[in-house]
Amino acid sequence: MFDLTAIDGMFRKLLDGAIDPKPLLPLGFLLRAHSAYLASVGAVMAGQLHELQPLLRAGLEQAGYGHFIGNDQARWERWMDRHDTPDTMKAVRREFTHRAVADGLIAADAKLGGIYTQLYDQTIDYGGHPNERGASMNSDIVDLPDGGKQMLAIYLHSDPLMLDFSMKMTAQVGLCVLRIAKVIYPTRVQAVGIAYQLDDMCKRY
Repeated sequence: MFDLTAIDGMFRKLLDGAIDPKPLLPLGFLLRAHSAYLASVGAVMAGQLHELQPLLRAGLEQAGYGHFIGNDQARWERWMDRHDTPDTMKAVRREFTHRAVADGLIAADAKLGGIYTQLYDQTIDYGGHPNERGASMNSDIVDLPDGGKQMLAIYLHSDPLMLDFSMKMTAQVGLCVLRIAKVIYPTRVQAVGIAYQLDDMCKRY
């Protein structure tokens, strides 16, 4: 729990009071990534582990899109205009693929891009999309006294192993987003004094 709070603290130091950041465009995506992180912390602390995964995925995607757009005003305008016509919608869908976003990160920092891809795939596996692992982790079959079986959908987890795994994953996603922010805003990360804390915490995750 302490690490989740510390990660939130790093987000706040990075984002609060930022004046005329350069590049400007990614900041909005990082604000939404921070918001998704806070929602993720709420879900994991409540034991809502299935509902957690789409929130973690959203945080990763917000940060990934922020990096992918960067200071590219034309790309930003294409993304903003995606709903103008069916053709612009198709063009943006072709441009803003998960692979393209991940490849952009890999080109900037191969290790970080690999972590982003691994965490993204993990969120999909455990509930970001409906699938077997997400369903299995959040359901149970109970043997009844009469020999029958009862299928349970687990809404609120209390299993310490599951909770520990999910809290660790939440921290990993938060740290990944902050590392993407460091790629985008290296000077800001140094200036607000979170570079050492971020690097030190990443070593533990």
